[in-house]
Amino acid sequence: MNRFKKWFQAKEEPELPVRDVTLDEVKRATHAFESALPKGTNRTILLDEEQRIDLTQLAPYLGARSTQVFYMSRETFTIMEAKDHLTVYEMDHVQIAVDRYFEKERKLPLKPHSKTFQVDCAKLFEQGYLRELPKHLYYLVDESMIVSLEPKTD
Repeated sequence: MNRFKKWFQAKEEPELPVRDVTLDEVKRATHAFESALPKGTNRTILLDEEQRIDLTQLAPYLGARSTQVFYMSRETFTIMEAKDHLTVYEMDHVQIAVDRYFEKERKLPLKPHSKTFQVDCAKLFEQGYLRELPKHLYYLVDESMIVSLEPKTD
């Protein structure tokens, strides 16, 4: 027998259990996955055209295989359960609108006198940056201008 054969033989991976995973587990696994990627590559390579996360790529980080569906915003990297997938798309539209508004106006599209950095979606809609008013309130996390469903807390 060829003594080098064992070195080049594909290692058999142990079969991972099939189970439901939590949103927090998917978030942690996604972060760990991205940390292992080559520099300049980000976690959006996990997404299909509908922004579903490919859990088979995350299975080693989850320690399990799952048939569940999770979605991720391409713009903010926010991960949500399948029931909230429309919010992922809406969040991307709001993020793009905020970015375009800032590029053109050189100021943030915030509600006047807002201590929570609430995005003024009505202004973005009226000025043509959004095609429709979002169903949720959005906030800017910080100077990075990333939108979030949660207001900034000190």
